[in-house]
Amino acid sequence: MLQGLARSLEKRLDETREIVNSFSDIPIRIITHNDADGISSGAVVHLALEREGFKVHTRCVKQLEEKIIVELADEKPEIIIFSDLGSGQLENIEKYLKKTEVIIIDHHEPQNTDFSGFQLNAHEHGIDGASEISGSGMAYLFARSLREENKNLAALAIVGAVGDLQDTNGKLLGVNRLIAREGVKDGILRIEKDLRIYGRQTRPLYKALEYTTDPFIPGLSGSESSSIVFLKELGIPIKKGEGFTMLADLNDNEKKLMANALVLKMVENNVPIKIAESIIGEVITLLREEKRTPLRDAREFATLLNSCGKNEKYGIGLAVAIGEREDLYTSSLDMLTQHREYIGYCYSWISKNIDKIIDSGNMYIIIAGKEINENIIGTIAGMILNSRTLPELKPVIALAETEEDEIKVSSRANRELVERGINLGKAMHYASEKVGGEGGGHNIAAGAKIKKGREKEFLEYVEEMIADQLGG
Repeated sequence: MLQGLARSLEKRLDETREIVNSFSDIPIRIITHNDADGISSGAVVHLALEREGFKVHTRCVKQLEEKIIVELADEKPEIIIFSDLGSGQLENIEKYLKKTEVIIIDHHEPQNTDFSGFQLNAHEHGIDGASEISGSGMAYLFARSLREENKNLAALAIVGAVGDLQDTNGKLLGVNRLIAREGVKDGILRIEKDLRIYGRQTRPLYKALEYTTDPFIPGLSGSESSSIVFLKELGIPIKKGEGFTMLADLNDNEKKLMANALVLKMVENNVPIKIAESIIGEVITLLREEKRTPLRDAREFATLLNSCGKNEKYGIGLAVAIGEREDLYTSSLDMLTQHREYIGYCYSWISKNIDKIIDSGNMYIIIAGKEINENIIGTIAGMILNSRTLPELKPVIALAETEEDEIKVSSRANRELVERGINLGKAMHYASEKVGGEGGGHNIAAGAKIKKGREKEFLEYVEEMIADQLGG
């Protein structure tokens, strides 16, 4: 058992192990989310159960909607394990899956309702599922309770946590940190202080600067030419040897020089010092992965899994998380390239549509229609929030149309807004329920799906809830 856990959680994990040990030799269905944390958590549960000798089938879904639960019930599975989702759908799981043995392993806030199935949820043990443990972290605790050798899954738990943006304060906290320390002790991970710029292992440094948005660097983010000039002025070569210079190629003096220059540039452009300094923090290296690949860095690994999810190639992402490093891994690199290209389009789209962002009083609203893929709309919300180009800090609510002619909603906040009282998960759940949709999530990031034509009403309910949260 991982040291440092609450006694109530240790007891619950013991109960989970007993339930799994009671299962007969029948197939187990795993249903997990399609983002980096969901794919990682699904892979952890999948591997842990395979090691126990079970036949396992794992499926990723965009969102656990009522219709999916109905479909599952029609298939009459004997055992279902929901990973990184389920707690927000307790009523429907209870309603439709009465004849199925259900285990939920989740870190989202659970519905306040009676539930006869088995739930392993962080919030029931005083752990903040938005910042202290991810879905893959909960899956790791589950796997760790089954057998000691599952400690080697710590890397996936950390990839999921980073993919869920639980290191936004510059380091992992709570149970995430306990897991990371165990991974360091076992030689699986290395944690070090460095520039938190995406692409340490794989992206030319000037491109890494160009695509940095968290924090947004005025004059550099979104500009390749300015990033090249910036490095030349610092005396940092664009190339070292035959290849382009990457962050991982810099020596300590070059990193220090660049870090100081970046912080100064942001402060000179009115970026608050606390935000400017957030570009320096902990970075996590996966020591058992090959150097100069996206799998070597926790953030890049998470982005690769997210790119598979966004491109709806869930099986490829799951295969890579489980350990495939040949043909499907090569396919995942193609997904990553497509994702990066689309992110480039998103940068351009935001800059062209910045005047279309609506300030409704307590939040910013951007309506993308069909111009932005529904799977990327959360990324758009995050980019706008992190850009700091808007006059005041407020939550960002972004809407896009789906292929089913519905409306996908993604909302983003940051720690400062959460400390003021913002809980986007509750706002999305309340507003979507009012208009006959479904929604929920974390205090810092949440989403919803509603019928087309109900957007105005939905946004009014969100505004109402956020105003109430802020005491307005």
